[in-house]
Formats: sequence, C-alpha cells, structure tokens
Amino acid sequence: MKVFVSWSGNRSKALADILRRWLPSVLQAVRPYYSPDDVAKGARWSSEIAKELEASRVGLLVLTPENQEAPWLLFEAGALAKNLDRSKVCPILFGGLEPTDVKGPLVQFQAGRFDNDDMKRVIKMMNAELGDGALAPDVLDSVFEMWFPRLSEQVAKALSEADEDEEENRRTDRELLEEVLGLTRSITRDRERSLEFEHPAFDDLFGAVAELVSSVSTKAAHEDLLKCVRRLQTPVEYFAMRGPSGRGPRRHRSLRHLMMSLEQALERDGKIVAPAVGEVDGAA
Repeated sequence: MKVFVSWSGNRSKALADILRRWLPSVLQAVRPYYSPDDVAKGARWSSEIAKELEASRVGLLVLTPENQEAPWLLFEAGALAKNLDRSKVCPILFGGLEPTDVKGPLVQFQAGRFDNDDMKRVIKMMNAELGDGALAPDVLDSVFEMWFPRLSEQVAKALSEADEDEEENRRTDRELLEEVLGLTRSITRDRERSLEFEHPAFDDLFGAVAELVSSVSTKAAHEDLLKCVRRLQTPVEYFAMRGPSGRGPRRHRSLRHLMMSLEQALERDGKIVAPAVGEVDGAA
C-alpha cells in the first residue's frame, strides 16, 4: 500500500524522511513516498509526483509552525483529499503545534499531535486500509510499542538540531546587523568630520586671517583692520560652538568677549590693545 508523505521546509523534510524509513518497520506492507527535492516541487510538478498522489491510499502531512501555508504542501493535501476520504489524509503536528493551531484549508482534516496516542491512531487507520494484509490488533499494539520509542527519539533529535540551526542563524543575523550598524556609524562620523571642514565658516576664517595679516604687514588703516576683526567674529564663534561637549559654550563666550574687546580697542584710539587676561577669564 502506498502512503504519500507531504512536507515543506528543511525541518519538515527531515521529519518526513524519518517517517518514511520508520513506517515499514511497523507495517511491512506500507510503501511510503516523498519527494526529496523541495526545489523541484516548488518549481514545477513532475509527472512522478502526480502519479504517486493518484496512487496513494493514505496521505500524511508533516506540519510544523512555519509551513502551514506552503503552496506545494497545500496542493498535495488538496490532491490527496480529492482522491481519498478525508479520514485518510492526516496532518501530523510537530514543533509544539496543537490541533487548534491548524488554519486555512488544512482545518478540514483531523490533525494529530506527534505523541503515542495520536500516532497509534494513525497506524491503526493505515493498518485497516491493508485489508487482508492487516496485522491483528494485539500484534499491531506490540509492534507499535516496540518501534515508537525509536521514532520518538529520532524526531526529538531532528527537532533539536533544527532549533540549534535556527538559533545559530539568528546569532549570525544579529552579528551581521551589528556589523552593518557599526559601519554605518563610522561612515556617519567620518562624514560629519568631513563636513566640518567643508563648512563655509572655514573659508571665512581663512580669508579673514589672510586679510588681517596683510593689513598689519602693510600698516593699513585702522578701518581695514576693524573690518578684518568683524569678519573673523562669525567663523570663530562657529568653531568655538563646535567644540567638545561642555566646553563649547564657555569657549564661545571667551572668544566673543575677546573679539569684542579687540574691536572696541580699534574703535577707541586706533591702536590694537589686547584685553586684560582677567577680562577674558571672567567672561568664561
């Protein structure tokens, strides 16, 4: 008797393979089938899969939390339901799924948890389909109790390995995200530093200093010197405020006081008189 095992996703595939190899241990007349190629299933339905779906007398759907809406699994479930009684299409729930968690088209089938009682029910249903080749109830119970612990152990191992892989992928994703975030911050800091020196205030400061040096070296009129001082004031204030946190405002007040004192000195008597040290410190 052919049994079609439908799956979707890496975890479901591993579980389907375990079931495929385990079922003949309990029911030797059973011939399970499942496609080992998920990509081929998703790309185009092969004639082999179509034939197996039509020839199968029982369908097992390997459900995990992540594959309930996988298109090829739903397609295979629909094809099985079209050819079989609904009682012969059984979703088996893994990964903590409960019957109440099943949604969409799959709710029409009687789902069973992967545990001793529900798996025995599935095996009894399959045994009944064997007709004259069915095992006696007491023999079936004995065989099932002997082989189910091995199946349970293999399933637990597969689920554990899948969880570890998923956790490793999450760690890798976090590390990659942190690396990208760090790189983005670094680029932002570099860009901010670059923009700081591209600011028009830098050109103003450079030009004003050049004019001041030229005026002093040629003994230009005090009015020209005063213009240079006034032109220096804006860019100097800008760079003062761009200083380290906590020092910017104080540096700004000191430099502003210094420039104002220099301007007042030029206006007062035509001579550059440096302000007293105490005056500058007091302004800070």
